[in-house]
Amino acid sequence: MSENRSGLVSVVVCTYNGGLYIEEQIDSILNQTYKAIEVIIADDASTDNTFEVLQRYANDERVLLYRNERNVGYNVNFSKACEKAQGTYIAIADQDDIWELGKIELLVEAIEADPTIVMVHGISARFEGNHAPHLRSLKYLNNYTGNDIRNFYLKNVISGHSMLFRSDLLEKALPFPAAVYYDWWLVANACVVGKILAVDKILVWHRMHATNATGAAKPKVNYYKQQQVTLSNLVEIKGINGDAKAFGEKLLQLYREFPEKRFSFPLFLFLLKHSAVVFAYKRRRFPSLSYFKYAYKFAHRKTLA
Repeated sequence: MSENRSGLVSVVVCTYNGGLYIEEQIDSILNQTYKAIEVIIADDASTDNTFEVLQRYANDERVLLYRNERNVGYNVNFSKACEKAQGTYIAIADQDDIWELGKIELLVEAIEADPTIVMVHGISARFEGNHAPHLRSLKYLNNYTGNDIRNFYLKNVISGHSMLFRSDLLEKALPFPAAVYYDWWLVANACVVGKILAVDKILVWHRMHATNATGAAKPKVNYYKQQQVTLSNLVEIKGINGDAKAFGEKLLQLYREFPEKRFSFPLFLFLLKHSAVVFAYKRRRFPSLSYFKYAYKFAHRKTLA
């Protein structure tokens, strides 16, 4: 793809104590085949050598490096960093991953195929430390294409590091609410204003390790409590379809009425009835068995976020 064919892509990277792997990620971004990029790096007051490593890239005219005076958390950090983006498109990057060098080019090509497409995403394959990736789990997930926000009421399956979206989406989505994971919020808003398209190709190698910044920051709370907060935000997105809003409000009511006992039978029945919608991200040979299993799991008090 010609460098001048498409608009600027802002790659937003948020870092916190990521000195161990950050060079591999930044190198994979700067060496993309798509050349019209700016790289906004916002360090969240790291206490290791992350910022010193990042300063080695400061002379690259494509890199805009910032550092918070105090730690604000990854959700706020991403929100503030996205505000600085000048690109036609925005791509999110975690600090630990490695991108395929053609990632941006393929995603830009996909999003420009249809003006109603607001967000595109590729496949993210997990690996641990420096070990070989484990790809078996990929065959159990549908790589999502569509715009039904109800598909994301229980779970977000489009990670920030796999997405590229039109910058216009930020006019609707910023600032990110503190209580909803930023990528979940972006996906939900994308469903309301346009379409999401999947690119069925591994474009990100997502490194898992004990000190993943976002994973470590996620609170270990009962799932039903998280849903009370998340759903209350999602159903209030401006412009949401009336039927989708009513569906979400019913689900929210069931989570708010979660009994003191360990299991909600009314919630289980609701999830089972609407399994094809709320578990649309699952790909199974025998969906009925899977739907029953997951309806039970998500109606259980001890399910963790």
